[in-house]
Amino acid sequence: MAKLPLSVTLADIIHRTTVYGIIGFCLVGTGSIAFNIYMNSDFAKMNRDKLKFDKAEYDQARAEEKE
Repeated sequence: MAKLPLSVTLADIIHRTTVYGIIGFCLVGTGSIAFNIYMNSDFAKMNRDKLKFDKAEYDQARAEEKE
């Protein structure tokens, strides 16, 4: 089998490195977005006990403020 010229081999290495870099960048970006969505959701352990909005308490507090 014939050996490929050096310019073709170098172009192939540069192309593969670029493609792998773009794929890696996209995977890291997708992972960080997914992580942030998870950490800001109600499924994260640290958010399970966060304050919930109760409309009755809100209305009562506003009524007391007006008085």
